[in-house]
Amino acid sequence: MFTVGGRQTFVVDAQVHVWDASPHNQAIPDGELYATDLLRRHRELDGAGVPRHEVERVSEHSLTRDVFEEGYVDRAVLQPVVLGDLFVLGFSPLEWHAEMAGWMPDRFVLSGELDPDGGQPGARGMTPRVRRFDLRGLTLCERRRPTGWLRLGDPWLRKTLARCGQAGADVVHIGVGPSTRPAPWRRDHPPPVATRRPPRVPRWAEPVKAGSAQPVRAGEAARVAPPVPDARQFRELAEALPEIRFVLGAGCLPGSQLLRLAALPNVHVMLTEILPWLGSLDFAHAFGGLLEAFGPERLLFGSGYPMMRPGRLVRELAAYRFPPEVGHRYRFDAAAVRAVLGGNAARLYRIAPAAAPSVVAAAAAGA
Repeated sequence: MFTVGGRQTFVVDAQVHVWDASPHNQAIPDGELYATDLLRRHRELDGAGVPRHEVERVSEHSLTRDVFEEGYVDRAVLQPVVLGDLFVLGFSPLEWHAEMAGWMPDRFVLSGELDPDGGQPGARGMTPRVRRFDLRGLTLCERRRPTGWLRLGDPWLRKTLARCGQAGADVVHIGVGPSTRPAPWRRDHPPPVATRRPPRVPRWAEPVKAGSAQPVRAGEAARVAPPVPDARQFRELAEALPEIRFVLGAGCLPGSQLLRLAALPNVHVMLTEILPWLGSLDFAHAFGGLLEAFGPERLLFGSGYPMMRPGRLVRELAAYRFPPEVGHRYRFDAAAVRAVLGGNAARLYRIAPAAAPSVVAAAAAGA
């Protein structure tokens, strides 16, 4: 456990992925482009000293070492992202997460996914999957790529989420997941436009990629769009399902739209996308606005691992002080730190705090 304000704090990383973006799993050319952009963003955020193969494919060894062995994180929520049209075996499917959780008992909580490509037919059988894997939540990206579009206003979606909530998956993440957008602090310096490289597939293998039976796409490959929900439809969905706790990504909507949604008591925010700004004035304004609107009891810590390792983020968030320019407006004391780092996620995902094998001491945050 982590010590904040003289008290041991139960830390839950609410956004962790076990993915495989290695070349053997890429459906060329789109999967290759997605993996390239993913590695580029990882280098911008947390690339120092991390071998490329450990970012491309998460192993039990790297997950244990980077998330748990340092003693900063007690539990983690595994968030799946299938991306079946970009990766032959899937990018980060639930079955892999379940296997990893079986190898490392009492460490993980599992979440499922409603794939925008599947639509209503793809959601069939979701309730039995919730019970089979003891899913505590679902990930839903309304629009992930041009071919995948799932409207939040569809009546069948409301019914599906209600049934899954009754079965135990009553936390729904919308606009939360790995994307290939530039690092937040470099948003006024867009990455150069990549020149198109020929796919690593010989022409004689078209239109089928040898060994995978996956079609090779023709035409220009585009980046996978980050998840951006429709704010009006989301509001209607959240109002219609008050028993479902919704979690939005901190960067999934413009700040003003996101803050207005704080009026809905069942809406929470995952901080993953703004945590790279820690220490900057941009972070102070974004985080302060979220604290003021949602309160510390509706903000969740998530590292997005393996995009970023959680240890440094936990340390810096626990010791965070607002700069003098805005410090008079916001309060982030030790109780708020404990809530954001783990208390809120433990409550949402029904995780019982338990003694951890190691304790890491940190400076109290506004004791």
